[in-house]
Amino acid sequence: MISIIIPTLNEEETILNCLRSLVNQSIPREMYEIIIVDGGSSDKTCEMAATFADQVISQKRAGIGGARGEGAAAATGNILVFTDADTRQPTTWLETIQEELTTGGYDVCTGPVRFYNRTIRSCIIQGWRQYYLALHCFGFYWLIGSNFAVKKDMYLKAGGHRDISILEDYDLSLRLADAGARCVYDRRTAVQTSARRLKGILPYTGIYLTGFYHYHITGSEEGLLKYPQPRTISFERFPRPADLKDARKKIVSAWCKLILNGPRFD
Repeated sequence: MISIIIPTLNEEETILNCLRSLVNQSIPREMYEIIIVDGGSSDKTCEMAATFADQVISQKRAGIGGARGEGAAAATGNILVFTDADTRQPTTWLETIQEELTTGGYDVCTGPVRFYNRTIRSCIIQGWRQYYLALHCFGFYWLIGSNFAVKKDMYLKAGGHRDISILEDYDLSLRLADAGARCVYDRRTAVQTSARRLKGILPYTGIYLTGFYHYHITGSEEGLLKYPQPRTISFERFPRPADLKDARKKIVSAWCKLILNGPRFD
């Protein structure tokens, strides 16, 4: 059984297109389940989702990571597939994932995430994300939440998602690598997602810089929980040279562990 997990919050404009692409997969519908984890929508998201989903549950844990984790806990499948409500999947998406994680011998499968409503901003960010592919040479796969799958036993071994919203995918990627997961990047699993949340390059960059600041310097889970508004991004204090030196040591140590002592990736 395959379990597809989708976090939602006021997604009535996009959820049906996502679910229609999921119920039109090339494998039989009885081979997979769709689980919606709703974060308190005030629109018709849950009502719409219920027409296609096997489960619609109310989110109790915090953050996007918490929602994905709750979906994993409710899943009955041995393969967990994660995507987003504004994403559309090709008809052979699940078939390819199943092939890679069963006969292919991999623990994790991911692929391209492209934008279907392209803008100048989305093209720049799409190009920026290409450096993720360079990390594959060092045995590291940065998973994007709208398109990856993992065997449930490996997911649990890595500790699953933490209750955070910023860099929850990066955090899980690091822990899966540390757990010895074998990953594959398959271009056949490319999905199309919306660029509607990309309000600008500088705000997008600011959010991620804030995330890395809290992830590698302060270690603040509260700082990683809520996406800051561009005009309200603030630090508890500005990074000092000692902070940056300490962060650099942590990052270098993490990469050295992956490159020199990590498992073999293909």
